[in-house]
Amino acid sequence: MNPQTPSANDRKHWESVHICPKCHHVLNLAEIDLRTITTGIVSCPNCEWSGPIEIQMLDQHRPPE
Repeated sequence: MNPQTPSANDRKHWESVHICPKCHHVLNLAEIDLRTITTGIVSCPNCEWSGPIEIQMLDQHRPPE
C-alpha cells in the first residue's frame, strides 16, 4: 500500500489572521504591529472597529476558477 502524496493543488496554505467581527476585513498577522499584539486591541483599517485581537488560522488556498 503506497501512501498518496498530495499534489500542489491539494496542499493548503495556512495564514495567521485577525478577521474583523464587524466588516469581516482580514488582517494578516504580518500587518499587525507590535503595539497591537502587546495591548491585545486591534483597530480595523476598513471600518474603524476596535476591540480584542483574535488570531485565527485561515486557509489561503483558493481553487482556480
